[in-house]
Amino acid sequence: MKRASRRSAGRTPEPLGPTVRDRILAAAVELVRTEGVRNLTQARIAALAGVRQSHLTYYFPARKDLIRAVANAIHAGILQAMSTTVATEARGPASCARAREFFAERISDPLFPRLSMALMAAAEEDRSLRRILAEQDAALRDNLRETLGRLGLSPSEDEVALLHASFVGASILAAQAGTKSAAARAAHLARVGFDRLCSRAPAAPRKVSGQSAGLRRR
Repeated sequence: MKRASRRSAGRTPEPLGPTVRDRILAAAVELVRTEGVRNLTQARIAALAGVRQSHLTYYFPARKDLIRAVANAIHAGILQAMSTTVATEARGPASCARAREFFAERISDPLFPRLSMALMAAAEEDRSLRRILAEQDAALRDNLRETLGRLGLSPSEDEVALLHASFVGASILAAQAGTKSAAARAAHLARVGFDRLCSRAPAAPRKVSGQSAGLRRR
């Protein structure tokens, strides 16, 4: 028994489980949203997540590892929300309105632009982050195109790129200003851009009652 004890004492600790990692990521995301990336310290994250700092460094040995994981988590959440905001069978003004408010809400939230700017700064030292930024950017454009397609729209590549660039620019400017009026302005611009595309959506066909249909056949 003593020999087994000696062997186990020298082993690398087993992973604590996905729930601990999720708590760390959730705490990091909340800190980015409320206080920005500058306050993303190990001590603050560990305290907010209710774990020891050794747990945090087990999953994320370096700060850039944590920032990368937080960026991936936020990005995945946005893509999932975009995919479920508009049902595939629902088209017309109501669906456009839901998508419109979804983007207005996301663009006025400082979380994503703050993290994007942190990644851009970190990419100056770690060029592998540039690939992650490029992949996330391309995925956002693809999902935006897909969302517009679900609404019955067929935008050109230039229109998708312009709308995407407008969303990103408005969100960064709002996060940079850090005021409620700037966030409201960004949301307004998102609505304007979306309305211009949705105004081209084909009108939904009107339902014809059985009685009316019979009259038409006669």
